[in-house]
Amino acid sequence: MLLDLLVYSYATGVFSSRKLERASYDSVAFRFIAAYDHPDHDAIATLRRRLLKDIEKLFDDVLELAREMGVLKMGAIGLDGTKIRAHASRDSALSYQHAGDDRGAGQGAARAREGGA
Repeated sequence: MLLDLLVYSYATGVFSSRKLERASYDSVAFRFIAAYDHPDHDAIATLRRRLLKDIEKLFDDVLELAREMGVLKMGAIGLDGTKIRAHASRDSALSYQHAGDDRGAGQGAARAREGGA
């Protein structure tokens, strides 16, 4: 049951053993998988520590099976860590109405240049 909870929690983005314990009280899906039991976070952390290599192998096997079934594409993902300084303020932000007014003015000016307004 704990391994089922770990697999489901990883799949849904819950990685902390304390959050997983809390989810066994709050979430219907977690309660169902845990058979309405509420495992202690220490038991979850101990299981994770003790079976870490086996859990890694299980996830590798699941990903490989999903790739073979065609429901997963595996590849490299590159992320850029560029930091860009932003100059946003409430005073310079546009409302939808104001942006629409500016767009209309720009279209009118373009028509005037073309000789059609």
